[in-house]
Amino acid sequence: MTYAIRNVDIITPFRIIERGAIIVEGKKIAAIGLGSEIGIPEGVKTFDFDGMILTPGFVDLLVHGGGGHGFADMNAEAVESISQFYFKHGTTGLLAALYSKSEAEMIADVKRIAEYCSSTGGSNVWGMHLEGPFINEELHGAMKAEYLWKPDVEKWRMLFEAGRGYIRLMTIAPELTGADEVMRVAARGGVVLSIGHSAAGYDEVLTAIDNGAAHVTHMFNAMKPFHHRVPGVVVAAMLQNELKVELIADGIHVHPAVMKLIFNVKGDGGIVLITDAIRASGMPDGEYSFMDQRICVRNKRAYLPDGTLAGSTLTMNQAVKTMVQQVDVPLTHAVRMASLNGAKVLGREHQKGILAVGKDADLVVMNKDFEVLMTIYEGSIKYSRDSPGG
Repeated sequence: MTYAIRNVDIITPFRIIERGAIIVEGKKIAAIGLGSEIGIPEGVKTFDFDGMILTPGFVDLLVHGGGGHGFADMNAEAVESISQFYFKHGTTGLLAALYSKSEAEMIADVKRIAEYCSSTGGSNVWGMHLEGPFINEELHGAMKAEYLWKPDVEKWRMLFEAGRGYIRLMTIAPELTGADEVMRVAARGGVVLSIGHSAAGYDEVLTAIDNGAAHVTHMFNAMKPFHHRVPGVVVAAMLQNELKVELIADGIHVHPAVMKLIFNVKGDGGIVLITDAIRASGMPDGEYSFMDQRICVRNKRAYLPDGTLAGSTLTMNQAVKTMVQQVDVPLTHAVRMASLNGAKVLGREHQKGILAVGKDADLVVMNKDFEVLMTIYEGSIKYSRDSPGG
């Protein structure tokens, strides 16, 4: 299948091609450039999005659910529903986040997601992010402390084998006894290690980097705050270029001024926008379940009864909007943080997260208010707002 999109401002994401055009052949980008210079072959289906924005598909490394469903739901239909929900919001690659449960339940969740990933073609669910189970009970967030596991290599191997290669990323607290050995084994298995739900000190973070840590889970959340005499994860994450940091850009989890600070320190190459979204994303205010607990959603904020933030209702197009409108980040930078950087974490930057000839045709068309009009994954139109039911 060959088609073209024209009259769009293309965010590559390193520059903006105004009034650009792009031609898709099969799964790949065949041509891209100024509309006046791209010759669209006669008879090719053409979409004219006059004055709209075209970006790479978004990559979200931490998603618990959306559209009323969660990845911990015990059915494959829930996973497919979440996949479709995020296509509607421009996400062409995501990791299913699984939280800590009992051993039997968590292994069952891992097996179920691995089965979906191995049997489904054309899905935006690329694998899993295990948010735990080896995290610090002092900073367990919305997770139940009694479900956390003590770091143990054999237990990690059980999870890894159940995941069949689809565990792409794991959040771990490196200060826990036994965590260093788990990290070394996981890193040798190709899993990206992320420091999170952690009370690690500065030197412990440096050791964690040596043991394979390359990432920080939802920066500023579920970690001790900045302290000028006792530096910990926050300071280490800002100073160590080896670490990319996740940022929940909803203006709720992190104040826009603090987001501006971390942007000034880490730059557009060091931040990965995520949602940490739960089943309530895209749903009306009300009561929902998350991490086997009741949560309340009011004005897009999700809380446990004690007031603890419990994930978000964010989508990636909204995260880009927040960075541009509330944090005053250039559009190119915001799009890079929402697309290419996540692809880089997973080692897929050679085909994903960037618009150029020969790259995968993962595309998002948005209006100037960042509402998604069309989402394309590997050349296939997965969502169109003008389509019936879209």
